[in-house]
Amino acid sequence: MMAASPNRNKARAINALLAITVLIVMLTHYGVLVHGFQLTTSSTTIPKITREEMHSFLANPKHWPQIVLSSHSVKTPAFATNPVDVPMNVGDYVEEVFGLPPLLPLSVIWKCVKSDPNVDDGTCGLEFYSENGVPRLAKNCKMKFIISEESLSLGSSGPNEMGCQVDLLMEFEPRNPLITAGIPFLNADNNIALKVLLPKAIRKRTKQR
Repeated sequence: MMAASPNRNKARAINALLAITVLIVMLTHYGVLVHGFQLTTSSTTIPKITREEMHSFLANPKHWPQIVLSSHSVKTPAFATNPVDVPMNVGDYVEEVFGLPPLLPLSVIWKCVKSDPNVDDGTCGLEFYSENGVPRLAKNCKMKFIISEESLSLGSSGPNEMGCQVDLLMEFEPRNPLITAGIPFLNADNNIALKVLLPKAIRKRTKQR
């Protein structure tokens, strides 16, 4: 496995420090249940990949640390037996580690509750759910991917080519009223994932074929 670039390590460190700052503030207060919050949907369009290929890529947890700055690693939870280096099926579990391990080893256990690569009607085709979420911070967390095929215009350079539009919707129920302080960070993390790192990962994958 190739070592992460210095720029990527720097970006991870900056995002981790921002997360730590927010979390330290939140953890100094006792947990209080407030209204559920839905993050703004992040969206991107990527050429030269089919809906089924994109679904397979996003359904495979091993790719998450490649495209999400705050995602450190993934592993199979102690109670589960399914692998996490292949696309997940409904009922499979994955533990995603984030924060700044080992200093701040936060994690969330996701369950795949929907996985249908044939959905192309604007509804969610890939969904993960975590009832417990992150202790004292959030619960009932949802991560939804809406993947639609798109015809992308190449202008005067040639005919249209097929690609995919990917929408990411994150939902959660805060356990702490100060969790809203971290919303700008979470939105930025999601936007960087979809608009920068996911297209980069797909381009790299296409070149390696």
